[in-house]
Amino acid sequence: MKLFARLKKLLAVSVAVAISCGCCLVCACDNGNHGGEYVDTFKYYEGFSVNYIDVGEGDAIFINFADGKTMLIDCGTASDRNYNAVKRYLDEYTGGTLNYFVLTHPDSDHVGNAAAILTDYKVETAYIPKLSQPENFNPYCDAYNIIEAARQAGNMTRVYSAVGKNVSGDDYYLVMLSPNAQGTTDSAYTDINGSEEPSPQARNNVSPIIYLEYKGVRFVFTGDAGFSQEAVALNNFNLGMVSKSKVNLTDIDFLKVSHHGSDDASGDEFLQTLTPKNAVISVGGDNNYSHPTKATLSRIRAANENCNIYLTSVFGTVSVFVDGSGKATVHTALDAA
Repeated sequence: MKLFARLKKLLAVSVAVAISCGCCLVCACDNGNHGGEYVDTFKYYEGFSVNYIDVGEGDAIFINFADGKTMLIDCGTASDRNYNAVKRYLDEYTGGTLNYFVLTHPDSDHVGNAAAILTDYKVETAYIPKLSQPENFNPYCDAYNIIEAARQAGNMTRVYSAVGKNVSGDDYYLVMLSPNAQGTTDSAYTDINGSEEPSPQARNNVSPIIYLEYKGVRFVFTGDAGFSQEAVALNNFNLGMVSKSKVNLTDIDFLKVSHHGSDDASGDEFLQTLTPKNAVISVGGDNNYSHPTKATLSRIRAANENCNIYLTSVFGTVSVFVDGSGKATVHTALDAA
């Protein structure tokens, strides 16, 4: 195990060097070789953490707030491996009750395990896209039906994702910068609800771009939102659609790179505004999409040549811990190996 860990660390260093040199070297091994490994959170300290869970070519982010509230943003493609990877965090932190569950958009690599989670755990508030025909989206429709039944029974609050929706607590503030609400200008809902067979980009663009700050450490989560929604998010910030006293988009500490590092997201203006210090790319090492692409990696480096880039296909689960003084520490599955 120690030898394997050393080899993985060497591979990680190789990737980091290749990226800094402008190359596009991505782990070619099967992500399942270390998939599901996670960071032993209590080994470090209890408190605020953001955990980018390794679910292969998909997204799952678990947030433990300092006041004990919890949030899960997406949950990966349906599989025992991915479900168990997420379950570890739900079991360790939630006590069976998840306070906030965000389903960014109806693609299976983001919501595949949602129905199982909604069945096995109590969810207090679900944030979902406002889709006029949820039955057209599998497996999202299964999760939607569970949420709707729970809402009608008075057991869950349902919130449609839109700019300004927010959550706050002890020293933290989280707010959606996009999408614009249904029926408003530049709303991503127009495209997805205006077609019987919406394009993949239309599906991706209902992903909310989310800002989170705790003790001065700033995070941005993007789902699979594309260039147009990055512009919407920046415009909403500039127009004061979110509180400028609570949101600071300059020098973001941790950016969850959109759409697994694809070419159609993480544009120059967005990255140049955020100038991320760290970028996490949730991606499968055996993916067939060339994710992350060389163009996207180059744009990240152009925005901040010193940006640390973490690929879950190489590092496994990436966890960020922030202590009471605002000091952020990164630990990965490589550290736990």
